[in-house]
Amino acid sequence: MCELMLDDVRMENQRAQIYAARAVKLDEDHAAADAADNFDTALTNALVVIVAHEWSGQEKGGSGWMRSARDLLKLIKEKAEAGCKARPAPGEPDVCLIPDPHPVTDDEPPACVSEGHPHFRLERTPLPPLDTRIDIATLADALDATQPTRHGREGGRPLERRHIDALLALDDHTSLMVLDAEREDRYERSASEEDRREWARALRRLGRVGKEEADRRAAEAAELHEGYHPKHNPDGLDLQDCPVCNYTAFSSEGGDELGMQIGVGQCLVCHYERSSAIAAQEARESLYETRWTGG
Repeated sequence: MCELMLDDVRMENQRAQIYAARAVKLDEDHAAADAADNFDTALTNALVVIVAHEWSGQEKGGSGWMRSARDLLKLIKEKAEAGCKARPAPGEPDVCLIPDPHPVTDDEPPACVSEGHPHFRLERTPLPPLDTRIDIATLADALDATQPTRHGREGGRPLERRHIDALLALDDHTSLMVLDAEREDRYERSASEEDRREWARALRRLGRVGKEEADRRAAEAAELHEGYHPKHNPDGLDLQDCPVCNYTAFSSEGGDELGMQIGVGQCLVCHYERSSAIAAQEARESLYETRWTGG
């Protein structure tokens, strides 16, 4: 029994990740050649996760197969009309709301930083409930627009921004909430790929200039580098060892945001450039080693 429950959790997590990957890709470019397939895949997986969370078991049809996105939208609308864990949005009969499971109620006392302080008091502003907005009409229209394309027929329509916004709104549901993490992962993957290309370019430059020229540049690096100065360059760092050519010639414009002294700048020998994104990644790794491994 426990193994079956774990399998269900793993499957829901996998579906959430599929939704996140496809939805973020569509958010970046909803006119791509694979947009129609990506939308259907993202929507279906998101709705399966939501329905399984709210009405467990009803995400499957009578044959045991997962329902289609269109069938799941119909089911959610029926639940909203019946008042079963969902409701129609006021004035928008084709929009369903799944209530925030943890709303901030009016009778909760406001949190303050300094209770009773005569001069300093910062109260929390109550937040509106984070209801999940499911725009049935817009999502169904997106399926109508993409279905001919997905089935290799003529008559399809391009996705519109409103379709993508309706898809992204599903992430407010407590069983999803995965888009921010996916965007961060994509940003870091992109930065890492660019950093690998930057390493390759720097190594080629180093090979072209030769050791004698590299030694000369390294000797002049201290004169060219503007290091820390309390007034003129408070964010500056001393010259650091370059991770590519190993000369102490990496000139930083500033450091990482965590204060781990990972420089953002360029090597004055091989011209390797470290971006702020890569500096942030290396800083997190350094911080982890310092705190948890005693490094």
